[in-house]
Amino acid sequence: MRRILPFVLLALVVGAVVLGRAARQEAGIEVSAESIQTWVSSLGWHAPALFVGLVTFRIFLLLPSWVVLSAGGLVFGAFLGTVLGGLGVLLSAAMGYGLARGIGRDWVRPRMQARLERHGQSLERVGPLLVGLVTAHPMGPMTVFHWAAGFATVPLLGFLMAVLLGGPTRAFIYSFFGSTLLEAGSGEFYLATTILVVVALLPLAHPGIRRRLFAARRRGTK
Repeated sequence: MRRILPFVLLALVVGAVVLGRAARQEAGIEVSAESIQTWVSSLGWHAPALFVGLVTFRIFLLLPSWVVLSAGGLVFGAFLGTVLGGLGVLLSAAMGYGLARGIGRDWVRPRMQARLERHGQSLERVGPLLVGLVTAHPMGPMTVFHWAAGFATVPLLGFLMAVLLGGPTRAFIYSFFGSTLLEAGSGEFYLATTILVVVALLPLAHPGIRRRLFAARRRGTK
């Protein structure tokens, strides 16, 4: 049973992506905050619960987190959008971590892409701190890190605590921004945009990150 479990889980993941894409097309959901707002707003009192589900399973719907979380602010406002979005990020992270554990580190290691392998090695060195920072950062590849944490040796409790802190942070940044989209040009819109840009650029204040980026750029120009 243990030998076939990774294949069963992988088949479920692939099937979920295919079904998710078909469901998104059937619902007419485009990759835009406005499209998601229109769909969520039509759901009535079910909207909050279904929005949490949308955030949780967004990877299977091929929807980026920034679009979905911004739509949450557009529909529910900054506060409720943060609460619902943060809960969805936590559930999504737990799902990815659990699936990665189920597929199995030993089975994945020889087959995983170099990028995921690199993230897994970083997580083994730094642990939950890196998970929390990547989850909180608006441009951080949190889904990749959540799955990589399951393949690596990041403890479950530390992982969940990191996401519990980082998830609402990312959700607030995008929910606040999304809540101002209907008032472009207002003071709140410029404030939300400034917060988003500043937080996105904040990692560049670290000398080590700047060195890595410049080194990668030099390699790319050779």
